[in-house]
Amino acid sequence: MQAAKDSFYVALRERLSALNPGRTMVMDGVTIPAIVVRENMEPRFNEAQPGVFYVDWGEVLIAESTRPMLGIECGIWYASEGSGGTGVDRGRVLAEMDAELLQICDPPHAEMMDYSQSPSADLGSGIFWTAPELGNDPGETPIAKQEWSAGTARIAHYAQLKVYFFLPKAGA
Repeated sequence: MQAAKDSFYVALRERLSALNPGRTMVMDGVTIPAIVVRENMEPRFNEAQPGVFYVDWGEVLIAESTRPMLGIECGIWYASEGSGGTGVDRGRVLAEMDAELLQICDPPHAEMMDYSQSPSADLGSGIFWTAPELGNDPGETPIAKQEWSAGTARIAHYAQLKVYFFLPKAGA
């Protein structure tokens, strides 16, 4: 299951980097594409930054199939405070992020790789996912419950999708 999660994240990270090289964040002094999996972040990075896509994994789904196929619910939270200090264009910036998310999720498939080794290994299977359903932050995501710094006019969206994959064959 971890290989499917990693493969989804790496696919989206590489696509975001190619689509908008300027959408970055700084973590530990290193500039990286602005998409992170929150369960992989150190607790000290608990405050969400605007302009970053935060991936959260949810329930595991079991699909009826001739081969064992699993799915994972996925939520992607992101927010904007606008591009200037006033926040008057935060809706426009959020709409740009909506478009970027839809673009990096298409095509809705990628190879499943084992990133626990270097170099990574192709597992001979793929992952695929549903189109993201975009909406306002439902207020139920843990990241939405964080206290934001006073005076910010942050608006957020939350996308939901499902990632599906076949379990790798034994020995793969």
